[in-house]
Amino acid sequence: DSIPSVANDCLDFSIIKTPEEIALTQRAYRYFDRIHAFARDYVLERGTSATDYEVGQALAAFGINVMMKDVKRDGAPHSAVGIEVTSHYVRAGTATAYPHPNQFFHAPIQRGQPLYVNTDILLGGYGGECYRNYVIAPSDDHHEKMWQVVSDTVQIMVEEAVPGRACSEVAEKVHRYQIKHGMQNYIYHRPGHGQGQNYEGHQPPYLALGDDTVIREGMTFSVEPGLYDAKRGIGVNPSDHLLVLKDRAVLFSRVPFSREWSFLKL
Repeated sequence: DSIPSVANDCLDFSIIKTPEEIALTQRAYRYFDRIHAFARDYVLERGTSATDYEVGQALAAFGINVMMKDVKRDGAPHSAVGIEVTSHYVRAGTATAYPHPNQFFHAPIQRGQPLYVNTDILLGGYGGECYRNYVIAPSDDHHEKMWQVVSDTVQIMVEEAVPGRACSEVAEKVHRYQIKHGMQNYIYHRPGHGQGQNYEGHQPPYLALGDDTVIREGMTFSVEPGLYDAKRGIGVNPSDHLLVLKDRAVLFSRVPFSREWSFLKL
């Protein structure tokens, strides 16, 4: 007789988060809040004197120093494991116009160009990603419209990713809204993926047109309804972490998506 596979059962345990896993992830996202506040202030202070590389290095160092104040460690094995704060995807200008560009990022922050601030955090193997996009004045109507459509679709995901709804339904609502507002040429990927732990960031189910998995309480998803215009060198792809509750969904982070937060004058 063949040995039955328990792979799907193991995956299901990973997909539905326990209260302890949710609490640890929530703790990681409180660090995200502080890191993004620091990053925004840093950009406003340094302005066009800074490069995207400099911003990334500064906020990664800030984040790990803040986190490690709360982590008990003695240098022995099995203490302070599963910890990471990375910001190597902070990028300015044309590089924002691609989902995963492969070049090294070392470009000056410039007026009239986009800025993408990325941070990934793991705390005991739990956490995720939290990105924000900044529109550096002077901006044009096209860039502002892209930013607004992305901001609107983040809210659509929060409102629609509820228990009983299919993942594909959420994705369809996002894509229909993008197309309605003339963004069809700038869609490159699905709006979100299931969030794994440790270094497995992507896992099923996916907020994608081809995934009809029914959403359940305890699932978590990335929030990435990104748009990319390579011709103009503009991209807008925030990322957050969505937790499905019994009757609604909530974002783990408190970092604003507002125009007041995202539109900067240097």
